[in-house]
Amino acid sequence: MHRSIPARTDPSSTKPNRTNPIRTNPTGTSPAQTRPAPRRQHLPPSQHRQPLPRPRRPRDPPPAAASQTTPPTPNSGASGCPPMMKAVAFNSGMNPGMFDTIGAAADWLTFSPSIPGGPASPHATRGFVPMMAFASDVSAAISIMNSGHEPDWMLTFNEPDYSYMGYTPTMTGAQAAAAIAPLIAAAKGKKTKFVAPVTADPFSKFHDEFYAACNCRGFFSAYNIHQYNPSSAAVIQTLKNYRAKWGDKPLWLTEVAPGGSGCSTSWQQAGQFMRDIYGFAKGSGFVERVFWNTGNQIDGGDQNVCNSYLLDKGGRPSPLLDVYRAVDCS
Repeated sequence: MHRSIPARTDPSSTKPNRTNPIRTNPTGTSPAQTRPAPRRQHLPPSQHRQPLPRPRRPRDPPPAAASQTTPPTPNSGASGCPPMMKAVAFNSGMNPGMFDTIGAAADWLTFSPSIPGGPASPHATRGFVPMMAFASDVSAAISIMNSGHEPDWMLTFNEPDYSYMGYTPTMTGAQAAAAIAPLIAAAKGKKTKFVAPVTADPFSKFHDEFYAACNCRGFFSAYNIHQYNPSSAAVIQTLKNYRAKWGDKPLWLTEVAPGGSGCSTSWQQAGQFMRDIYGFAKGSGFVERVFWNTGNQIDGGDQNVCNSYLLDKGGRPSPLLDVYRAVDCS
């Protein structure tokens, strides 16, 4: 079933949630940013290690031969970008070969702690960043830490302040602090660095409560933010505002797209938005990595990423892929 999802906004306008369709953020510290809810693979708590099924699509088609040209090696055509800045977020229906097809990304994520193909897979060491999205992923994250194949980085809780279509659990800052405590203990002496939890509303009270309860702000090596808005200027201003509040660590932008325009954004506009964001990131001095969302086209009337995918459902290049490959962060 395909349907349009109502727009979600943060933090200066309004945002629906499960119990109250419209909620006003009192801070008003950031320009309006439109972002409907479902833009990524979120998993029901009972199935958090499996992709969320898409209605009427029990099985995704295998990717076609992606291109008539040889994909570039990571970051080729983008020599002006810092080595790890260009990254991509994949959603339900992806396979690791899509990362190879895109060719110009250094890092990738799939909203899962599980490494595609297992920890010995070649893709495990080719930029894959595991994510401990929910409290129920903590044990899996610890197992990965103790597997002998420790990742360089791991992302922690994904939007605990928002429930995706009622499927994903929410947590308060205090609950998240209790949930992450076993991971903090297990990580002592390990090489893995951790990225702080990311909220749907960048200026919610979650982080203040979380850090007060866990006393673990120093455990994290980077902060994390999500942004959807057809205006690159609005996104850039929000990043600056976030930096003003949380300024002691680098910032990862792990979801970004010109979303919320009702799918009216053209490929040309999406390409310019992309160039603007990567150009700002390089010059900012604080944005360390930018994960473009999405690497693969997804179903569901998702207004966040309907005109920002790099590969279509068959694994074929969209008009945006060549733009992504050519982005040089200038």
